[in-house]
Amino acid sequence: MRLIQIEMFLLAVKTGSISEAAIQLDKSRSTVSAALLALEDELGVNLLLRSGNKIELSHIGENIVADCQRILHLSQGVHAKCAHHLAGAESALRIARDDALPEKFWNQLIGEIEKRFPQTSLSMYAAPTPELVDYVENNKVDIAYGMITDTHDYQRHVRYELGQIRMMAVAAATHPLHTIGNRLTSNDLALYTEIVLAYMDGLLTVEASISNRYIGLTFYEYLRDAVCNGVGWAKVPAPLITEQLRNETLKVLRYKKSMSWEIYGEITGVDFCRGAVTDWIAEQIEHYLITESH
Repeated sequence: MRLIQIEMFLLAVKTGSISEAAIQLDKSRSTVSAALLALEDELGVNLLLRSGNKIELSHIGENIVADCQRILHLSQGVHAKCAHHLAGAESALRIARDDALPEKFWNQLIGEIEKRFPQTSLSMYAAPTPELVDYVENNKVDIAYGMITDTHDYQRHVRYELGQIRMMAVAAATHPLHTIGNRLTSNDLALYTEIVLAYMDGLLTVEASISNRYIGLTFYEYLRDAVCNGVGWAKVPAPLITEQLRNETLKVLRYKKSMSWEIYGEITGVDFCRGAVTDWIAEQIEHYLITESH
């Protein structure tokens, strides 16, 4: 039983005519008819009931149509996966990423990956920025995307800078910090609750804070939402607060270090082999960061 015979059988069933199937396959009627007869001889059953130029499915023929469709679909999938591999695209990719870039960006990116690389199986895990290195080091993921700081040891990894993100110290428009007339000092900030990142490092840990009181949350979006609710102040990636700054729900603090540029990039193991998908993702992130910075 050959795949071309299955294709001929299904096409003859679909068109209701061996002649029409032959035309669509660009073959002679006698070639298609002989191939179908050979298939029936091999299986020992009549799949088609013939009457002149018309054909109908026999009872057993009707029962195997779905199976033949699955066989043909599997065959097409095998060819597609091999072509995918030859094109240099990864067959599977495990990604960890922080939320310094908006969820809308990642949702659009996932949709585009499905369109461009339909044979790549993708799994993505959102994690606090400080945890990303650990996921790569312990081979829990193939690649991680997020903020890259000098507070972490990257000697056992390869880091690739994709661009920069502006971090902004902000508080709700009604926060008392905005009522202080002079430029704020670290002492002023220390009097009010700071919202900082929390992450697992053996134990639940928080990033260094300026304030005497802090609340640790695991994602930048959580920091932003807490700040919008007036709980405290925080340093948040600018792409996450564009709308809030525009409608003045949030305001940038009048502090000499209220704005800073941080590196955003990818982290991989030293033996990671790049492919077409990871190259394409890097291009999309680079383009987004360039556009966002202007």
